[in-house]
Amino acid sequence: MQPKIGWCFVLERALVAGDVMLAQKIALETDEAAVLALANRFVRDRPSCPE
Repeated sequence: MQPKIGWCFVLERALVAGDVMLAQKIALETDEAAVLALANRFVRDRPSCPE
């Protein structure tokens, strides 16, 4: 079964890709509900993050 909904969130500052992933991981681990409340939600058939 494939996921039908995804979430995308981007940091306010430009960082190296590894740092972005680490920041996203820490944010999700420490306060997942708050992160998902701010994240952009997208349908699986649109794999890119909405603007």
